[in-house]
Amino acid sequence: MCATALTFLDTVERKQLFANVRARGAELRAGLKKLAAKFDFIREVRGEGLMLGVDLDVEGAPYVAEASSKGLLINCTHDHILRLLPPFILTAQQVKEGLSKLESVLAKTERPAKLQAVPSTTAAAQSLAAAR
Repeated sequence: MCATALTFLDTVERKQLFANVRARGAELRAGLKKLAAKFDFIREVRGEGLMLGVDLDVEGAPYVAEASSKGLLINCTHDHILRLLPPFILTAQQVKEGLSKLESVLAKTERPAKLQAVPSTTAAAQSLAAAR
């Protein structure tokens, strides 16, 4: 087990994969921010490096299905967050292609109904306190 971990760490260091993660993550985040400005149902882009989430105010499942049909592998968490987890070896060209495919998915997929607003933790606590 330790030998596998050491081999992995050696590969990451030799191929400078963390530098690639930082560079491709910045490119991907910038592209997602541009998409957020274009599509009003994107609430927020968040994450770090290549672990990014696109928070929608609509259900995400239809976008995941359409993305899959275009060869783009994403998933959805909490019913409304599109999660992107590309590999450390992602190239700049693949970032461009992925963003282009995602833009097409967001534009062409029939938009589901907006999700019901979920009260914030503070608002929920205040409501509970007021009910007592």
